[in-house]
Amino acid sequence: MKSKKGMAAIYYFMIAILFFVVGLAIAPALINTSDESQTELDCTNSSISNQDKSVCYQIDSMAPVYIGIIFGLGGIIIARLIA
Repeated sequence: MKSKKGMAAIYYFMIAILFFVVGLAIAPALINTSDESQTELDCTNSSISNQDKSVCYQIDSMAPVYIGIIFGLGGIIIARLIA
């Protein structure tokens, strides 16, 4: 019976590592897409409308949010192993 629990722990650990690797792999692509979108929307211009400013802030904050969610899922899986 203990070997099944050990195998499950190894399986969960491999999935957690996969989440971390995927998070690191998509981070540069998300940041590049964010930078391109901000350049296209002219976010550095101080005379843009409030709606455009809010879109710029949202685009700027989405890459860390997505990466954080992916890392969080990996952390949840590791926390499940510990508890």
